[in-house]
Amino acid sequence: MPRPTRAEVDAEIIEAAAELFRAQGYLGTSVQQVADRVGYSKTGLLHRFPSKERLLAAVLAPPLAEFAALRATWAALPPGPERRMRASADLVDLALRHRASVGLVLDSGLPMLRTELRAESGVLTELDDHRTETLAEFSTSGESAAGSSADTSGSASGAAALPEDGSVAAQLAVMGLVHTVACRQEPAEVLRAPLLRAFRAACGVRPAA
Repeated sequence: MPRPTRAEVDAEIIEAAAELFRAQGYLGTSVQQVADRVGYSKTGLLHRFPSKERLLAAVLAPPLAEFAALRATWAALPPGPERRMRASADLVDLALRHRASVGLVLDSGLPMLRTELRAESGVLTELDDHRTETLAEFSTSGESAAGSSADTSGSASGAAALPEDGSVAAQLAVMGLVHTVACRQEPAEVLRAPLLRAFRAACGVRPAA
């Protein structure tokens, strides 16, 4: 049996790190745990990835690059139902391609590490932008938001303003999506259709009438 190539070994390490970072959190995962998962020594792993920050950069680079391309595509489309239908399909497909790492991209905790990570990889500085823009893309829930805003208009004077239902639905839908793809075992071709229907329903994405 031929020995794995350097690229194959790196890919194995990156996949293991993504799974551990997602399951235990970045701060809760050690380099030794990643090395143990793939059966390498810590020294050998650090020869390939000199720090945990560099390893995280390698985990996040592919989905971050794809996110940047998708956001550019969405921005070129006129706002409205068709853009949201396209964006929802794109996001579900991205999540299925990167089941462990896409949740890290959209995790609100990782942008807090941005100062620490910037020295390792400039691509990580876009973490908070991707999360904010993705949530904004799905934050208009149409009739549902309009109906809910009417319900809250009678709040007591001086009470703190409630978040719009659209933004709450978007956050629930996006984070639910990334958690679902991380824990489900079905192949992408089996999971895609029900996942896309559920995601669109959760954030109120509908085709144009």
